[in-house]
Amino acid sequence: MPQPVKLSDALVEDARETGEVAERSIASQIEHWARLGRVVEAVLRGDEVLALKKRRGAVSLSSALDVDSAEGHARFRAQREARPFPHYERTSERGVFARIDEHGARTLGRLRGRVFEPLRER
Repeated sequence: MPQPVKLSDALVEDARETGEVAERSIASQIEHWARLGRVVEAVLRGDEVLALKKRRGAVSLSSALDVDSAEGHARFRAQREARPFPHYERTSERGVFARIDEHGARTLGRLRGRVFEPLRER
């Protein structure tokens, strides 16, 4: 039976952003992360889990990227450009993405089942 729980705004925002890309709801994304955590704890010994926690505390995606600063925008662009083509970016229209190929050509489309489908001419 579903139970209400209190979650930090940062966790909910990270789940919303990640879930949008992974085509999961906020609740489904958090459940996915919880299942991964259970698997990791079952596979690793207690001292290994503690060592991981000591090495790096959990930080939110938004704070790790710090995209609200000029430096954060530059890091994000550098990371995106270092990845192989095609690149994808959001547009102002909800659910529509731009696919950018290696020559800079942009194609608008939607993700359906994790497959990019170009939009037909309007």
